Amino acid sequence: YFAHHCSGQIYFHSYPEVVLCVGKICFGEKARKKMPKDSKQDQKYTLARAVCALLNSGGGIVKAEIENESYNLERDQIGLDLEETFRSLVLFPDWRKYLDFEQRNNYILIFIKTWSSENPSLSSASANPRLCSLSTGLYAKCGASLSHMNPTEAFSFLKEKQDQVRRELSPGPRAKKRMTRAVEGDMDILNNTVAELFGRGQLQHGETLTFTESGNVEFKHYPTEKKLTRVEKILSQYIPGFANTTGGYLWISVDDHGRVQGFSSDDKELERLSHIINSVQSKLTLFHFCGSGHTHNISYEHKIFKVFDEAGDHCGYVCAVKIQPFTCVVFSEDPDSWLVEGSIVRRLKAHEWAAWMTAADPGFSETFTLELSLENGPPLAKPVYSHQGLDNIDDLCKQLFPEGHLEIIYTPEKLSKDLFQEHPGLDILIENQLKQLSEGVLIFSRSWAVEVDLLESQDIICDVLLIAKDQPPILYTICEHHISWDLFEYSRRIAWRLKEKLVNTGGYIHKLCVIPKLLILPPKINCGIEWDLNIQEMYPQNYSLIKRNNFKALLHALTVVLLSFKSFLSDRIGSEFLNLLTIKQYQLLSENLHKTKKLYIYGLPGTGKTVMALKIIEKIRTMLQCKKEEVLYVCENKPLREFVSKKNICEAVTRVSFLKRKFDYVKHIIIDEAQNFQDGEGDWYKKALALTSSPDLPEPGFFWIFLDYLQTSHCFPTGLPEAKWHDPIESLTEVVRNAKDIYSYLKQKMETVVEHSTLNIPKERLAELLHRTTCTHAVKGHIEIETKLRDRDEIAKYVAKHCHMYLKKGYSEKDIAILCYRDEEVKAYSGILASEMKKSKSRSSISLRKTEEGLEEQAILDSVRRFSGLERSIVFGIIPQSFPFQEKILSNIFVCVASRANLNLHLLIDRE
Repeated sequence: YFAHHCSGQIYFHSYPEVVLCVGKICFGEKARKKMPKDSKQDQKYTLARAVCALLNSGGGIVKAEIENESYNLERDQIGLDLEETFRSLVLFPDWRKYLDFEQRNNYILIFIKTWSSENPSLSSASANPRLCSLSTGLYAKCGASLSHMNPTEAFSFLKEKQDQVRRELSPGPRAKKRMTRAVEGDMDILNNTVAELFGRGQLQHGETLTFTESGNVEFKHYPTEKKLTRVEKILSQYIPGFANTTGGYLWISVDDHGRVQGFSSDDKELERLSHIINSVQSKLTLFHFCGSGHTHNISYEHKIFKVFDEAGDHCGYVCAVKIQPFTCVVFSEDPDSWLVEGSIVRRLKAHEWAAWMTAADPGFSETFTLELSLENGPPLAKPVYSHQGLDNIDDLCKQLFPEGHLEIIYTPEKLSKDLFQEHPGLDILIENQLKQLSEGVLIFSRSWAVEVDLLESQDIICDVLLIAKDQPPILYTICEHHISWDLFEYSRRIAWRLKEKLVNTGGYIHKLCVIPKLLILPPKINCGIEWDLNIQEMYPQNYSLIKRNNFKALLHALTVVLLSFKSFLSDRIGSEFLNLLTIKQYQLLSENLHKTKKLYIYGLPGTGKTVMALKIIEKIRTMLQCKKEEVLYVCENKPLREFVSKKNICEAVTRVSFLKRKFDYVKHIIIDEAQNFQDGEGDWYKKALALTSSPDLPEPGFFWIFLDYLQTSHCFPTGLPEAKWHDPIESLTEVVRNAKDIYSYLKQKMETVVEHSTLNIPKERLAELLHRTTCTHAVKGHIEIETKLRDRDEIAKYVAKHCHMYLKKGYSEKDIAILCYRDEEVKAYSGILASEMKKSKSRSSISLRKTEEGLEEQAILDSVRRFSGLERSIVFGIIPQSFPFQEKILSNIFVCVASRANLNLHLLIDRE
């Protein structure tokens, strides 16, 4: 049981939820009043800890066995002390907003919805902390008292500290000096009289100090023999308390009236006291806002004064501890805040708790629209963005789940019709489940397991999710000919994961459950009832969807679940956030995943081919439970390979490595940027086809090829079959990467390629794709074409000048890429650019590196070909005025360079 394991063990029941069992608990006011104090506290803490963990983890159920006989929940209630505990835990007078209690025989079940940062009280404008916590481990000296901050106070304190440090570190010549002063503690402590007394050599017994307790002064006197034990306890509170505020002095053996009392001690005890004081630092946890370059330690010192009586005889000691204010945050212990993680419940560490509490949405106002904010989402949610100008969450939701007035809408329409045609009687089976329902959406999938990253079962026909008014979501799992407990367990786990995703990914913050139901085709009498288990009746009535805005919020959350993917920018900014797929990208995945093993995907520049390549890899591994080594990503250049390797979802190789090595264990292959492949070292296509269609495989593996003939960067044969043999084909035409002006330039150049290219490319097919291409990007962007620069020195000066200009505007080095056509130009510009960057009057230095050396922090100087498949906000393209032997791909090269730029593009013509 949870109560008997400090880590917390999770027990699973018929509920499609996390269920924490906490052992025996006494309920009811009368019964709890009779309990021994220690037992009462232990039970209260056990319950609070379990509730806290589920609040922070998306919700769930706490199951407690009733200890006292003849207890009745409706008659006896739960007990005033437990009510007060839950009230203080959820920071809201009516704790029933988060918790529902129900009695089942000799058990109490507590149904818990997710914690959310939104403020549930109309009387307060402030938001809830991002996490639920029993205590914070943070102390602050406030006036004459020491305050152990509650979660709301700690939330405000952390935010204020964060803002203060950011101001200290803001750019400017005095920033470093300000920070150094703060780190060293060279700040004025208000009471100079105290400082003067600290400099004295001795004190007199009974003398009254000329200052009183305040925000910078605390007196403590322990006349008992256990003084060292008590001193050790208060030091771990007062040292952080003073350090977290304005610093101060702790005087030990001075009474509350400021009179010197002194304590008796031998040399051994004094030595132990000094050791206790000095060792406090190692027991504290420091949280830094100032970055790795400024990590510093808490600073304090102590002094032991001899105390003399009126006759001048030595009669004791006083110890004073001087604590400097700390720029960042000091924890006396880890916060009492809990999280369900896998199969255990664990306590959060101070540093992760503080980082969680202070997390903020990344600022991408130029290019993205914030759809789900950390400020009002569940604790585990990530911020979600859509591209500005593309469909927002409302538009995407309406396209996925069309609204119908007083009817049940079947979606996706084509899939539902296909399933009805493939499985006669399925439509009747579904219709029988919908009787007396007036309005809602019925969402078909060949496997909802795959949609929520679980292994699909071969024993089912499909899964159908019903979201309707006045009832909770229901997941119908349709089986053929037979049903079993294993299949019900399969359906229950999908329902559980779906609920988890709707909350922790989709951001749904209201009370929620997803009910699993097994149906058999053809229908058999009572089968549905046997495998329903009446789970819906096992939940409180308020877990049904009653309010209209809850219905809409749930569909929005489901849209995020289906369309979200981890943005590539997450790695660059050090803060994970999600982007939304376009409907076409989602359809390409969902419609082809179960039916198309071999597929050509024509993607125009900026339409998200690499995003789709990585998503299909994730889906294949989930659906088939493949090992990482069984799925192979193949591309032409090393930087793109390294980029994908860091995702750790598959094995990634270049074409050259693919041809040299054996891959007998590979079952599925995804080819990216295939237009840049070459067949000089061997027939890569033949090898890939042989691996994915090996007779040793029980069925053919996935073989998807992503390509864009408009970005061809060489004239060599690619090794691809002729375009007329490409079948089946899907296409991506909605540009999501490039700002409007860059897209307009791209469109012009792409049309030039289609009209005039002498390469062997499918012009008619490409022309049709260009006709359908769209870019609804709201950001105008900037493009500059410079043809008057005389030589490489002038080009280098231009690039250096504009790079420093961008840094002043708030961009960073990792936003910049400088791309040349060939390695020869990269080598030629490397030294010239490095020299020009150093000549700048700006204090900001810019270091350049090749793509293969890493994409994290520095600006990139490399060839167009090696940067293929990657992107940056700012791109400088240095293009030779003439291309020896390459005139036929000049327009393609301009397309390649321009397509790498998100917001700002500079095209520079190199006359040399």
